[in-house]
Amino acid sequence: MNFGLITEGASEHKIIKHLVSRYFKDEMLIINQIQPKIVNDRQETTGGWNEVLKYCEREEINGALIENDYIIIQIDTDQSGTKPFSVSHTDSKGKLKSPEQLLDEVLQKLADLIMPEIRKKHEGKILFAVCIHTIECWLLPLFYDNKHKSDTSNCLSKLNAELIKKGIHGITNANKNKPNGIRSYDAILRGFKKKTDIITASKHNAGFRRFVDALGTV
Repeated sequence: MNFGLITEGASEHKIIKHLVSRYFKDEMLIINQIQPKIVNDRQETTGGWNEVLKYCEREEINGALIENDYIIIQIDTDQSGTKPFSVSHTDSKGKLKSPEQLLDEVLQKLADLIMPEIRKKHEGKILFAVCIHTIECWLLPLFYDNKHKSDTSNCLSKLNAELIKKGIHGITNANKNKPNGIRSYDAILRGFKKKTDIITASKHNAGFRRFVDALGTV
């Protein structure tokens, strides 16, 4: 079974790849990174949420769907209110949207970017990993057993607080894809050993839960 990954960057690629590999532990998997290009954990082409959106619009996504059994499109929602993402965190009355409402709107946005004929041709082959608000929020249940395991803001800071307690190097935006950051992500991801670990953690974040539910349909 082949999975093609479209992610914001190398750290997101590492996390999604690990989750898929552990979820389908007994399956023969091939995981191909499509966007951005990553070699030996190092990102070699431009990444970020805007590049994810651009790739969804390209006709070449059809080729990725032909070459892979499934593709996974990952994106964070922390910047979703920024153009051209343009999915606000608040409604028309200025009220903060629920995680589920924001998730549904981002999913619709991503689906709408993909050409209708491509969506129809490959129905069921596109899986979305929408991270509310960053993929590091998905990792909090590995370290917290209180209300923080469901947090969706300042997740990297909260994750780092626990990493430092355990003698693990903190992760910064500058070192995410450098040796110290890579080793820290590797240490974190060892907490997802089995499919049940992933399912249990996913219950605390709407986007994570929806992604795991999608994996369950494969």
